Amino acid sequence: MIEPITAPPSKEELDFRMKKVRAMMARQNLDFYVAAHTDNVYYLTNFAYIPFERPFFLVVSAEGGTGLVVPLLEVSHAEQRILIDVDYHTYDEYPAPPGKTFADALAGVIGSEKRVGVESSLSIGLQKAVPGKVAVTDLIDEARLVKTDYEIGRIAYASRVIEQGLKKVMELARPGAQVATMYSGGNQEMLLKVVMEVPGVNMLMTKFMAAVWPKALSAQPHAVPGLFDALEIGGPDVTIISAQANGYSAELERTFFIGTAPDEARKLFELMMAARRRAFDLVKPGVRAEEVDRQALRIIKDAGHEGHILHRTGHGFGITGHEPPWIALGSDHVLEKNMVVSIEPGIYVEGVGGFRHSDTVLITDDGCLSLTQYPDGLEDLVLPVS
Repeated sequence: MIEPITAPPSKEELDFRMKKVRAMMARQNLDFYVAAHTDNVYYLTNFAYIPFERPFFLVVSAEGGTGLVVPLLEVSHAEQRILIDVDYHTYDEYPAPPGKTFADALAGVIGSEKRVGVESSLSIGLQKAVPGKVAVTDLIDEARLVKTDYEIGRIAYASRVIEQGLKKVMELARPGAQVATMYSGGNQEMLLKVVMEVPGVNMLMTKFMAAVWPKALSAQPHAVPGLFDALEIGGPDVTIISAQANGYSAELERTFFIGTAPDEARKLFELMMAARRRAFDLVKPGVRAEEVDRQALRIIKDAGHEGHILHRTGHGFGITGHEPPWIALGSDHVLEKNMVVSIEPGIYVEGVGGFRHSDTVLITDDGCLSLTQYPDGLEDLVLPVS
């Protein structure tokens, strides 16, 4: 079992990440790299913020310095959270008169005629504000693919949080239980755990979801249940328990029943489990992500349910709950040790219901290890009526 970590990253951890990014910059012959996506700035600095209309730019120099172009009113906030050495370059406000804009501050850091990398997520308008010869390249996204041991410990902690959330939801799941009751109970359980266990928790990087899709909606995985929708005898019902716990994320989902599992539902549950086992068998270093998706979903297709597949087999975790690598046809990712992914092949049959488990899974030296632990067999997921 991976030891959970709640402590903030050390300077050595953040220096290692920055070195990865600078090595990538060197391969692409970049003088500077500009990060403005909030998740990427957090990854390199430990600083989370809401930019609103006032943009922030982390400017990484190939020569070793790091600058932060930041609105003046945010400097004190940044100084509280940033755990690396940065030079602050402020602008007064947005909008601002000529000579005092964020574009002027950027130009003062970068200069002219430099090769500058920017993220593909940067808007066209903000790209135009970046001086020099601009190339779009997602270096930090690539650096985030393979997790350090520290990051794995942080994801392991998020996994402990959602296990507790799911346990609470299952305690509340009874005939007549409303979505609102389970949602609030599960979220409160997870929030209390994090607040009590993580000193200085950053609520900008903390969020929870303890949701239940009752049978009537379980075949529509991205529908939004009504707060007063209630559970009934039978099923399937599907939980989605997820958390970003002070900056790192995990997910845990289970299909469950109340009192009894109808025969048709039992067959589809076991088919989902067969696809899930196939994915777990395949996930290891060197395997193409799309091959995992192809073979897991083939089991469902071969059983005559190709028309009941709505999504890929999995996605990555890290700072966010949905990021590369994508376990999907068309993905160009090859799995590596210390990537973290979900395994969640699903089957969705209108009138019968949806069938999906999801776990947060670490890729190891020669296979994989689920960081989330909760029973997944049918006998454990038919809940008592009272």
